[in-house]
Amino acid sequence: MEGNMSEKRENENFLPPAKFGQGGKINSSPETVECLERQIEQLRNYIKGLALFSILSTLVLIIVFSVLYANIKWDVRNHEHPPKVGAQINKILEKEELCMLCAEIRLGPSPEEDRMLDHFVRKPGTAGKGEECCVETPKQLLQLLQQFVEKKYRTELAKGNIKIETSSATAPSDSHPAAHLMGTAQRHDQPTVPGGLFAISLYIWNEDLAFTNKVQYRHGRIVILEPGLYYVYSQVSFLEYFDNPSNVETGPRSLSHYIYRYNIIYPDGGEESMIQNSMTKCWAQNKAFGEYTSYLGAVFHLRQGDEIFVKVSNLTMLVLEPKLRYFGLFKV
Repeated sequence: MEGNMSEKRENENFLPPAKFGQGGKINSSPETVECLERQIEQLRNYIKGLALFSILSTLVLIIVFSVLYANIKWDVRNHEHPPKVGAQINKILEKEELCMLCAEIRLGPSPEEDRMLDHFVRKPGTAGKGEECCVETPKQLLQLLQQFVEKKYRTELAKGNIKIETSSATAPSDSHPAAHLMGTAQRHDQPTVPGGLFAISLYIWNEDLAFTNKVQYRHGRIVILEPGLYYVYSQVSFLEYFDNPSNVETGPRSLSHYIYRYNIIYPDGGEESMIQNSMTKCWAQNKAFGEYTSYLGAVFHLRQGDEIFVKVSNLTMLVLEPKLRYFGLFKV
């Protein structure tokens, strides 16, 4: 009797046999439709549960690393007694080397963010792996945990699993995300990489005519918090002086201007070129200087977590006048 009841309950979870009418067509009985709807609802609940479990697992990982980071930070800074956690970790690091791929904790493409990796012992990659960042002290481990948690947070933000309140105390609640950045009078140091492109990482972003509204500023990049269509624009001016006006044919013959976007979840390093312009220098005898201006602007669909920035082929030739070199965007 009990076996029959169990078999009956199991059969209720499956579709009853299909009934065929004239012409070989299946008759959709109310019992069949109801059972199908029940199975679809079970599948939908399973998918929701799986997605929720994935998000919660990531958040738990971030919380665990945050707590460990807080404990180590307190022990390293507390001078009233020998640090407990720090001393234990120090003993472990004396015996075993802890290394991670630098790409796993690099927070962005700017020179400032690359210099953050100098806190660690940087070692060239082996066996096809990239550069490694190793820790030898509790303080270095503290920095590694901080950057690891920050990168995980930005990754979840870019995936849309974390929402940020974009309201501003100084702007109306119905205003659109927008930003206008202005160039600084500070000269940029250009790496000695021939034929490369270099990000402009220095801007005025909260003074004079410059502002940010419902976006974030980060190392020369504008971080998108609300997905949607944006008009993105940039202007740069180059200025070149010639020591010998009778012979001006020196250096590269062209100048390049790009708008890029970076997102921590994008492949190939996270960078993507969006729009570009190239200018050919004007050669002439007895020329004392050359000045060139480029303007870029277009509408793009941007997602949450996209970081928009500008690259040029020569940082040392940038004009230092803020109103001749600017960069911004607004949501349309």
